Order: sequence, then structure tokens, then C-alpha cells
Amino acid sequence: MLGRTVRVGAERGRVLTDTGRPVVLTTHPSALLRLEDREGYAEAFDALVVDLVTAAAARS
Repeated sequence: MLGRTVRVGAERGRVLTDTGRPVVLTTHPSALLRLEDREGYAEAFDALVVDLVTAAAARS
């Protein structure tokens, strides 16, 4: 989709502007479902929320 190889872990949560439109990479929400009731779920959920807030801010 971006026209280049990306590593989500390395670029997650940053606004990428070299795509013609601002893009924010994040983990797929279904990955959170697999973590539910396991250690690290709360941190992963919080990180997704931060990514979504970042994306919303980049849109305006």
C-alpha cells in the first residue's frame, strides 16, 4: 500500500508524509483480541489508542 517495505514495529505510531497523504501505521486491532486476558493487553490497547489519536490529529 505504501509503495515500500515497512516494519510496523519500527514505524508504528509515526505520521508518514512521504505517501502523498498522511499515514499512521499501527497494529491490526485483531491482534489485540488475541492478547485479551494476557499480559501486555493493557499496554497494547493503550498504544493503539495513542496511534488513533495521532491519526486523527494528522487528518485535521
